[in-house]
Amino acid sequence: MSNMFCVNKSGQKVPVYDAYYTTQIGVLYPREAFGWDANWGGEGVFCRIVFLNSQGKLQVGFLKNAIDYNGLPAPVGVYPYDRVYIDGNWYVTFKFRRTENVYTADGNYWGQVAAGMRVACLDDGFMNSLSGDTHPEWKAINYVERSTDKAWIKVSGAGKNYGFVDTGLSKGSMPDTISMYGSW
Repeated sequence: MSNMFCVNKSGQKVPVYDAYYTTQIGVLYPREAFGWDANWGGEGVFCRIVFLNSQGKLQVGFLKNAIDYNGLPAPVGVYPYDRVYIDGNWYVTFKFRRTENVYTADGNYWGQVAAGMRVACLDDGFMNSLSGDTHPEWKAINYVERSTDKAWIKVSGAGKNYGFVDTGLSKGSMPDTISMYGSW
């Protein structure tokens, strides 16, 4: 299973715990975004996440029995800003309220997506919610919308036809504060 960038669509406040599940270290609020480290733990029972804590810092935490919450995790690909057709394929898009960095598949700097522009992710049920292995808060993308002419520029490098964008989770995690937003 691959990492995903997700949203809490359960409609409930979900407690976030330390690695031993003995101390609550935070809360995921309804519609709050987070990175889901699906490579860790077991099938929705012990779930490692990256979230924005109450001090405004990214923190690793754990969800206990996440499968008990209907709508958690909800992959962001289900809640895009819109959809576009590029070179014979459908892509979901997400819009940016702040300029953020874009990286190649191996994590090297590629460029930026400007505020007010979108990124596009192949709408295949996999790429549309995929996030990074070492940075679950980075969203996998295929294209960046160029601010000067609104052309779609393919993100590539390291022998891959995709890259990652910093979602701005370190600056905000709610629909009105995160850099990358969709319809959640």
